[in-house]
Amino acid sequence: MTDTIKPARVPMPEWTDEELRTLVDFRRRNGRRWKSKLLDLYLFGKDDSEPNGAALRWIRNRRGPSRVDALTKATLDEAEKRFADCPNRETSA
Repeated sequence: MTDTIKPARVPMPEWTDEELRTLVDFRRRNGRRWKSKLLDLYLFGKDDSEPNGAALRWIRNRRGPSRVDALTKATLDEAEKRFADCPNRETSA
């Protein structure tokens, strides 16, 4: 009988404010189907041609498209509200 070792799951770090700001802005500009639009841009390598393209590419490389796809509406809604209440980037943490 062979013992199998399951790899340890390493939790993903929380989204940073800068990442959330980038995604909130993208959602605001692209509407209800923002996620499918962004995932298509990722698939075809066109994300860097968008406004904040470097930040979108950073998110893709750091988090991966599946993590973006798993991001909930509630998470972005909460971030958007928090940023609206405190628009200064340095004080939104």
